[in-house]
Order: sequence, then C-alpha cells, then structure tokens
Amino acid sequence: MSKDEKSKVTLKKKVGQEEAIVILENILNSFKSGNMLIQNGDETVTLIPSDEINVEIKAKTKKLKNKLSMEFSWKATPVEVEVENFSVTEAGDNEKSAPDETAAEDQESKPEPGKARIIKKAAQ
Repeated sequence: MSKDEKSKVTLKKKVGQEEAIVILENILNSFKSGNMLIQNGDETVTLIPSDEINVEIKAKTKKLKNKLSMEFSWKATPVEVEVENFSVTEAGDNEKSAPDETAAEDQESKPEPGKARIIKKAAQ
C-alpha cells in the first residue's frame, strides 16, 4: 500500500455482552499473533502491530450512559515477505543452464530457488 492509499473498516452495532467479549478476545488474540485481519463485509484491513504502540483509553459516565473507548496506533514498519514459486526468465528461455561455481557462491546470500524476498510497507 502506498503512502497515499487508505483502507478503512468500520463496525457500529448493538451487541450483547457475550458478543462484545468475543470481539475483544479476537482483537487480543490477533494482536498477540502480530497479524490483525479486520473485516466487515467486503471491507478488509490488515494491520501488523509494531514494537512501539501509542495507547489512549477514555472512560466516562453521563447520567445513565457509560462509555469506554480505546485507541491503539503505531507507525507501520517494513515487513519481509517470502513469495514461493517466483521466477524471472527471459522470454523464450525454456531451459535453465547449470549454475557455475561463482554463481553458486553468490546464491548463499540470496533466497532459495523458487522464493523471493520482498520488502514492503505493512498495510495500515
């Protein structure tokens, strides 16, 4: 996702206390796993929490209404993703030549054949 692209998922509905607990537990579990996939219908946002997170919690009561709001925010960090079966070949080149010894030495610092490493900015 480029710097200018935005994705947003919103959920606003009345649920029972048990369903609210399930939602909070799902958020906690995905936070712990380090990969949060938030969906509502066709809307999807993937978040990857960083090591440093800003937390804001507000609690208030007003007459018969109670409100608790929580906000967690962080800067996206680059993520390394391995892509399987990735290759680049010259058009019309159907045969692979055997690598020479120099190429074999160069392979030590490169990803395994059939895999590529892509550095990308995590989706926010």
